Amino acid sequence: MIQILKKDNAGMIEDLQFGSTNEMYVKNILKDLHPNHKVLFHKGTFSTFDFKVVDSLGNILHEYELKSRRIKSNTYDSLMFGENKLRYVEDKYEKHGGNYTFLWYCCFDNVLLGWDWEKGTTKFNLGMGQNKIRNEKAKKCVYVKTTDMYEIKYE
Repeated sequence: MIQILKKDNAGMIEDLQFGSTNEMYVKNILKDLHPNHKVLFHKGTFSTFDFKVVDSLGNILHEYELKSRRIKSNTYDSLMFGENKLRYVEDKYEKHGGNYTFLWYCCFDNVLLGWDWEKGTTKFNLGMGQNKIRNEKAKKCVYVKTTDMYEIKYE
């Protein structure tokens, strides 16, 4: 069966493929960062977070959310993610504790940036943002200054 896509859906599908490709790439980097544990995808295409690192008993040790960007790492002074992901982390931390890291893969210079969420942190700003490629409406977002991020070195 041939699937015909509406013109306005083409950007969304390309964006999802771009994200999926980069998730596989970054998963291998995370495996190198956590050699004694399993790195797994959260189930579901639209899970709130992308990866979890689990020990041999299946306990979640760390969770990662990846945002793939078609930019150089120094293009903007801050990068964003949806506020729903911040609420997820806050709620989950209150119930289970844990470690949470937001990642931005900047493909134009092959740089992976990280920002570790910590309880009580105020090192972010709230604002509105949108994914124009997906033609989404503006929504509440969290903006993190790139100066508060660190580069994850990998080969």
